[in-house]
Amino acid sequence: MKWIILALLAAGCAHGIRNLSDCGQVQAADRKVECGACTVQNKADGLLGTYEYRPDAADGQRCVRVK
Repeated sequence: MKWIILALLAAGCAHGIRNLSDCGQVQAADRKVECGACTVQNKADGLLGTYEYRPDAADGQRCVRVK
């Protein structure tokens, strides 16, 4: 089950990465840092909102606030 979820995320499904630990699946090293900077905001327990990292976003906005 876990590998199916990872495959969907890697394929660029509608949902992004919300956990810092999942940033390891991002291919490019500079994007891993960008992913970490985006998702670490979720550790503030909702004070900043909830952010998703979307590596294949068409509009270029890879760090998106969802709540």
